[in-house]
Amino acid sequence: MAQLKRFGFGLQALIVLATNDELRTSSDIAEQIQCEPTALRKILAQLADAGIVEVRQGRSGGYELTRPPGAITLYEVYSSLHDEQPQWDRMLDTTGNHGFGQRANESFRKIMADINTQVTLVLGNYTVADLIRPD
Repeated sequence: MAQLKRFGFGLQALIVLATNDELRTSSDIAEQIQCEPTALRKILAQLADAGIVEVRQGRSGGYELTRPPGAITLYEVYSSLHDEQPQWDRMLDTTGNHGFGQRANESFRKIMADINTQVTLVLGNYTVADLIRPD
């Protein structure tokens, strides 16, 4: 699953958890956000590894947030689900080892660094709580 799709489903799962006071199963969340349950479990596992959600095992188990929604930034969620290079990094695949390609590669790297900085800044300014009550 592409990283931006994982990010979208992950955010939706967090919204479901943030708006419910009880534990929710992965199947329940998957049905609500219309995501394939196995894919969602992988996303929830990554969020659990990052300390964003907690998993309670057993018959009455499920998932819950580890912190209030206002304490979870979108950048934190993005970075926990980010396990491949961003799509814009693929621009480097178009440059060759010749002089022109090397100059283009250098320019592309500068642009990508700016993009990564902006993604970090923008996503760091929003929390899961902001998604629950959009302005």
